[in-house]
Amino acid sequence: MKKIHKATHTTARSAFTLAELLVGILVVSVILTLLAPVITKRAKESISINGGGAGAGTVKSKLFIYNESDPDCTQAAGSTNVLDCTFTAPQGVNRVNAVAVSAGGGGAGATQPTIETGKRLTVANTTVGSSRTQEITITNNMKNILISQLIGSGAGGGGASWAESSGGPQSQSDCDPFNALFIPAEYNGSGGKNTCVTKYNVGDTYGPTIARSTRTVTAGSGSSTADESCWRGTTSMSNSCTASGRWSGHSTSYSGCTRTVCTWAAANASCQSWAPNGTSAGDWRLPTQNEMIGWANNIERVSAYLGSDGLQLCEVSPFYGSVKCPSTNRCSGAGSGHCYPYDVWSSPSRYYFSLSGGTFDGPRSGYAGNAYSARCVYDGTSGSVQKFSALSGGGGGAGAYIKNYQIPNDVISSNIGGK
Repeated sequence: MKKIHKATHTTARSAFTLAELLVGILVVSVILTLLAPVITKRAKESISINGGGAGAGTVKSKLFIYNESDPDCTQAAGSTNVLDCTFTAPQGVNRVNAVAVSAGGGGAGATQPTIETGKRLTVANTTVGSSRTQEITITNNMKNILISQLIGSGAGGGGASWAESSGGPQSQSDCDPFNALFIPAEYNGSGGKNTCVTKYNVGDTYGPTIARSTRTVTAGSGSSTADESCWRGTTSMSNSCTASGRWSGHSTSYSGCTRTVCTWAAANASCQSWAPNGTSAGDWRLPTQNEMIGWANNIERVSAYLGSDGLQLCEVSPFYGSVKCPSTNRCSGAGSGHCYPYDVWSSPSRYYFSLSGGTFDGPRSGYAGNAYSARCVYDGTSGSVQKFSALSGGGGGAGAYIKNYQIPNDVISSNIGGK
């Protein structure tokens, strides 16, 4: 038998040279750089997580990554690579884990918590390195003014600042966006303020919207015993009400036959929740007894109160040509089952005023479950106060920097004619 020999060969393997290792690292770095946008995009998308225990299932998580291009972020004033971002929790979220990183503070800056009017606005030219000064006159047609960039120069070691504050209406133009009448302080009772008062009832076309918590029924065909209830439809006697009227040369198409009426709780909740044209919930309210006493004392002297340019109240027995709106038993569930469009709710609860024969009489005490008219009042100070920002520079003369800021329309309209 021949002996078989198995040859064994050994092959030597060389290690990576330093040059080859560096090239490999460079290739990996390039790949990761190219994948970065994809990774960021995927991080912002919903991630499915398997839940455990009670209510186990798929849980949607989301990672929010903010950068300079996000509309919710602005460059912080007087800083470099620092963003101020607003985070709004998505619908249905009841828990948020947040990681916040804060930088150190700079030097103290000046603050100015009020708006200064009558100042000249320096408008920068689009050409870099050149600028010009121009006055922009505020007109009646101006609204929705957006400040793309507003930069204030520093003063010494402190920074400039800009702020927004709340203020009451100053003229009819301030109240026009709300379909409301401007009533000066002198007609709002002792110690009264300038106010905007809606020309239409809560729940009517062009009037304040009915609160979501309120039950709304059709007059004559529905019933409600809820504390917050409003009745819509024919709420006055169809055989004796009037659909239009005239007074002092003003015409109105606001019918006295179909005015929405509400209980006191519904009227109060609707005014408190109404937030039109940049105002906030809580800014509007029912009129006070003091204000309505002022209206009563001046209703014969203020021609705008009953015309189409005024409050457009309705009466049991029209005296100044306002529309007629006698009571009717079409508000089933309300006090006595009647609708009373000529009665108007005031604050506090149960007190109201009644218009008849040109006399606005009150306050009267009644049942809070009665169905009366409701008007809403804004004086610029009730409820929530508008937010303001005081942006200060630090160190050597850095100034405030505002980007993509929407000026509230009521601030614009209160400065008509200014520059």
